[in-house]
Amino acid sequence: MAFYLLGLGSNLNPDEHLPLARQALLQHFELLATSPELETAPVGDTFQYPFKNQLAVISTGLGATRVKEILLEIERTLGREAKSPARKLKDRTIDLDILAEGSAAPECLNQILDESYYRRVQQIWQPVLTHDTTHQSVLKV
Repeated sequence: MAFYLLGLGSNLNPDEHLPLARQALLQHFELLATSPELETAPVGDTFQYPFKNQLAVISTGLGATRVKEILLEIERTLGREAKSPARKLKDRTIDLDILAEGSAAPECLNQILDESYYRRVQQIWQPVLTHDTTHQSVLKV
């Protein structure tokens, strides 16, 4: 079993697209935990709207290549344009990325993340994971 830390982001109707993305993830993987959503300023000058970002931990027997294919399929289903160099510069309905992979969920959660907006989400989320045993974002493993 592999564990993946995913980054979810949207700046086009995020209140609609983030829940739809989580539902789609549940159709393919075991969704172990989700962080609170955090509104973040866009990085770069090509975006028109602020983002909402979230972290999620999934487990699956699939390898990273197949997980990424499924994430791209979910993005397309939710209206994101096909993969191209220009798409990184455009507003998006949903962006799903593998941020870390590990043999256990805590291994994924403790990774140092490159993106500052995901580090902010991680800093807020980690205390919840270690102290709140009833909150929905707490890992089930």
